[in-house]
Amino acid sequence: MEDKRFEEAVLQMAQRQTVRSFRAEPIPDEVLKNILEAGINVASGGNLQPYSIIVERDREKAQKLAKILHYPFIGNASVNLLVLMDWHKLAVYSKCRQAPFIENYSTNHFFIAWDDAVLCAQAMETAAWLYGIGTCFVGHVMDCDDALKSMYHLPDMTYPVLLLSMGYPKKLTSKPRKLSLDLMVFEGEYPALHEEQICEAFDEKYEGKKLPLPSNENARAEHINKFRRAMRTVYSVEETEKIIQEVIGRGYFSEMQRLFGIHYHPDREIGNKLLGCFQEHKLYPFTDALTRQEEE
Repeated sequence: MEDKRFEEAVLQMAQRQTVRSFRAEPIPDEVLKNILEAGINVASGGNLQPYSIIVERDREKAQKLAKILHYPFIGNASVNLLVLMDWHKLAVYSKCRQAPFIENYSTNHFFIAWDDAVLCAQAMETAAWLYGIGTCFVGHVMDCDDALKSMYHLPDMTYPVLLLSMGYPKKLTSKPRKLSLDLMVFEGEYPALHEEQICEAFDEKYEGKKLPLPSNENARAEHINKFRRAMRTVYSVEETEKIIQEVIGRGYFSEMQRLFGIHYHPDREIGNKLLGCFQEHKLYPFTDALTRQEEE
């Protein structure tokens, strides 16, 4: 009986999908508490638990969050969980117990703490799905640190990692295609994958997905110029213009062109903005603490 139940849970997880359309039905307090318990009991490096969760159930503040992050579905979620990397509590406790604390300068501990926060969020997402609750991760909360710091009174040495919006789904769409096991899981070592294998697998995953060029002339020119800027980070002028003419000729961007030339644009992806944001929160993961101490 037990084995069957666990097997069913694993099979259900293989069918999970992101949900962005929620019913108005609230999540019961006991269910939410169990979901949160799943999050705070995940493994963490040294059992430090360097993360915190802010529970947002206020509809007005959820609407404000939706505007900050530019995702309307956030405002319709029953609950939004903001997961923070959090060295603040451990720094306070270490000082009270006369222990040295420099983890906010540590590169290794920064990545481990970030991983721990993501593990916490994933455990809550899994628990929610098993309760029949849909969720959507919002990753670019890390780009909105000032607004969130002010909105939620975040102390130094904390940083937003993920937002998890959740609620009972209005309806489930068809599950998006994923890469198969043979291109995702490797036994013993990383194999010598051929270009054809990789392209064939991704072509199958993204079959039929494309972004048509806008019919409006100004919007069309804006898309093409945006794509041109992205292409020039990797391709020569001649290569870029040739590819653009191919896009214009067929009337759409392929899925990879949409993803990396329009959606995840280099204007936003390249730069050191986050390092400055980290430092404003008293996080110095790429600064050697001892060197800094000597300079001071």
